[in-house]
Amino acid sequence: MSYDLLFQKAIELHNNGHLDEAAAIYRQILETAPDNPDVLNLLGLVAQAKGVHIEAIELFYKAIRQTPQHAPLYFNLGISLDAWNKPIEAIDNFKKALELAPDMKEAWNSLATVYRRLGRTEEAQNAYRKALQLDSADIDARTGLALLLPDTNEQIAELEKLTTLYPQAPLPLFHLAGLYLGNARAAEALTLAQRALAEAPYSYEILNLAAFAAAEVRQTAAAEDYFRRSLQIFASPAAAVGLASLLSAENRLEEAEPFFRRALQLDPDNLDAHINYADLLYKQHRLAEALEEYRAAVIINPQIAEVSNNLGIILKDLQEYEQALGLFFNALALKPDLEEISVNLAETLTLYARHNHEEAVKIADTWLKNTPDNLFARHTAAALKGENFADNKIFAEKLFDRFADNYELVLARLDYQLPNRIRDLIGDVKGTVADLGCGTGLTGLALKAPGTELIGVDISEAMLEKAEEKNIYRKLIKADITDYLRQQEKPADLYIAADVFNYIGDLSEIISLIAPHPLCFSVECGENIKDFRLNDTGRYQHSASYINNLLNNNGYNQIECKPLVIRYEDNQAVKGLLYYAR
Repeated sequence: MSYDLLFQKAIELHNNGHLDEAAAIYRQILETAPDNPDVLNLLGLVAQAKGVHIEAIELFYKAIRQTPQHAPLYFNLGISLDAWNKPIEAIDNFKKALELAPDMKEAWNSLATVYRRLGRTEEAQNAYRKALQLDSADIDARTGLALLLPDTNEQIAELEKLTTLYPQAPLPLFHLAGLYLGNARAAEALTLAQRALAEAPYSYEILNLAAFAAAEVRQTAAAEDYFRRSLQIFASPAAAVGLASLLSAENRLEEAEPFFRRALQLDPDNLDAHINYADLLYKQHRLAEALEEYRAAVIINPQIAEVSNNLGIILKDLQEYEQALGLFFNALALKPDLEEISVNLAETLTLYARHNHEEAVKIADTWLKNTPDNLFARHTAAALKGENFADNKIFAEKLFDRFADNYELVLARLDYQLPNRIRDLIGDVKGTVADLGCGTGLTGLALKAPGTELIGVDISEAMLEKAEEKNIYRKLIKADITDYLRQQEKPADLYIAADVFNYIGDLSEIISLIAPHPLCFSVECGENIKDFRLNDTGRYQHSASYINNLLNNNGYNQIECKPLVIRYEDNQAVKGLLYYAR
C-alpha cells in the first residue's frame, strides 16, 4: 500500500475511534519517515486521547522541532501539559499558539480555563472575552465566564440560562450538574449529566460525573456502568477509585482491589485511593497492608482527621494502644465534633485499662478535663472508675449510630454466637416476637421462620437502616426500649433482648413492663456484684441474684438460665448468662 493510502487509512481509523489500529499504522509510517511532523502530531493525539500524556508531550515536541511555526502543535502540547498537571508550561504553549494564530478561539478558551483553575480571574476573563470577540455565541467562553462569577448561586443561575438557550451544549450541562452535585442536588445532577452524555457519549469526565451522581442517589448499577464506560475511554484515577469504592461498599472486595491498584499506578499520590484501599484491606483483616496504605495517606496529608483515626484503629487492633491513643487524640484535635473518633478513644482506653488501668484512668481524666462536654469522655471516665452513668441511653444511641457500618464485621471477628444460642434455647416461635435492641437484625435473622412475625426496636437509626436491608421485620421502630414498652399497642408473644441489657443498669422497669409475657435475654456477669455495675468495658454487668429476684418478683416461675461466652475481646472471654423466663 502506498504512503498516501496508508496515511489515509490511519486517519480513517483514527476518526472512527480505532486508536490502537491507527497508532500501529502511524508507527509503521514513522519507520520510513521518522521526522514527519503530521504523523508525529497524530500519534501524539492518539496518546493524548488514551491519557498517556508523557508520550503525547514527547511526540508533540518532536513535531514542533520539525515545524516550529505550526500553531496547532503548541495548542495540542498545551492540552497534554495541562492534563499532566503542568499548568504554567501549558499557559506558555497556549500563548505560543496564539502568537502564531491569534484567531484560534480554542486556544483562548483553553488558556482561560487554566487561568480560571489557578484563580487568576482577571486573566481568565480577558481570555474568555477574546474568544467571544471571535465568536459571540461561543458556548465554551460563555460557560467559563459563568463559572468565574463570585457566588455559587450566581454561577448556577447563569448556567441554568445557558442550558435553556443551548439545550444541546454538553459543557454548561456538565458544569451545572457538577454544581448541583456539590450542593446536595444529586438527582438533578444525574439528569443533567445524562443529558450531557446524550450529546457527548464518549466524554470520560461526563461519565465520571454521572457515575458519582448515580452513586449518591443509590443507583449503584448505573454508577458502576458509567465508571466502567469511562475507564474504557480513558484510564482516569478518579474513575478507578470511584468504581473500586463502589464495589468495596457492596463487599465485592476481590473485584474492587485491582481498581484501587490501577488508580495508584496512575496516580501514586492519590489520597482517596490510599484511604479507600486501606479500608478494603482492613475489611479483609490484612492489617499490615492496611497500615502501610494509611501511613502513605498520612505522608500525603497529615491534617486529615479521618486518616489518623483509621490508622489508630489498626494500631488498636494490633494492641499498640499507646500509639493508637496518640493518633486518636491528634484526630480529635483536628475534628473535635467527629464522634467516631471519641468512640474509638473510649474503646481503646477500655482495652488499655486491662494492661495499665492506672494510666488509662489518668488519660481518661485528662480527656474529660479538656473536653468536659464530651459524652464519651464522661462515660469512659465513669466506666473506668466503676461509677454509674446517668446518660447511658444517649451514649448507647450515639455509640451504635457510629458502630453500625462495621457492627457485623466486628462481631464476626469476636466469634459472636448469641443469636444462634437463643434459637437453640427457645426453638421455633409462633406469633409476634419483639426484638428489643435489634441492632442490624442478627437475632431476627436467626429466629425468622414460618409463623414468626418480627418487630424490631432500636435506639439507633443507623442500626435500623442496616436491619431494614435484611427484609425480615414486619415493622422497625426507633425508640428507647422503655419508651416502646410503655407505648406499645399490643403485647408481643415473646420478647428478646440479645446483648442489650449490658447497656442498661437498672432493669426493674423493663422487666415489669414485659411481665407476664415470655422473655429471653442475656446479661454479662461479673464477680462481687450486688445488683449491677458499670464495668471498665463501658458496659453493665448484672448479678444472677439480682436478675432472679426481678423475675420472681414479676411472676416468672419457669426460669431457664444457661452460662455462656457472649464474645471474645482482647483474647479474653466475656462471660454471661442467657435467660428464658415464662
